[in-house]
Amino acid sequence: MDLPNPQAALSFARARSPQQRDDRLRHLMQTTRALLDDTRASELTLGEIAAAAGLAKSGVLRYAGSREALLLLVMYHEHLGWLDELQAQMHDERHSPAKALAHTLARRPVLCDLISAAPVLMNRLTPDAAETVRTQARDIEDRLRQTLEPRLLLDRQRLVLLTAAIHAFVGSVWGWAAIDSDKQPEPGADLENTLAALLRTFIAGLQ
Repeated sequence: MDLPNPQAALSFARARSPQQRDDRLRHLMQTTRALLDDTRASELTLGEIAAAAGLAKSGVLRYAGSREALLLLVMYHEHLGWLDELQAQMHDERHSPAKALAHTLARRPVLCDLISAAPVLMNRLTPDAAETVRTQARDIEDRLRQTLEPRLLLDRQRLVLLTAAIHAFVGSVWGWAAIDSDKQPEPGADLENTLAALLRTFIAGLQ
């Protein structure tokens, strides 16, 4: 992904209106997302984000709150994009739910990496930022349940468990894949097949 042009996209003048603040934050999100194509979330620094965005570190903190809050906001939007793709896959009866989940997740290495890093990131949030992330997580959980329900005859409690399992499996499998990689691991058949096997087993147990 190409980095945004900081001079064209963002003035150094402080935002004076809610719309301007939203524009600054959107620019920071786009910049951070571009950097994550080549750098793992756990290693991406505030200084690197600020330099790519054309801001001082204090400017990033002014609009995003913290490095961790910014990364988790990017994760939320990555989840939304993934769910759109998953919904299309779930309509294809040739794909089991486990296969559709694994296939769409394996195609999104940045999301997998952010899920893997999320527990550490969340532990460093302020109380207000943590509440925002919890609200985003509930939104993703609700959307995921709605996407899975037509193909999985599970009650709400079991769908909640499945949502937790999806993120636990992704975090673990991706974390192991990243150990020997200097940059983002390359998604591939091994990641997809491992996730599919784990999810297939878990879903069978729930049913």
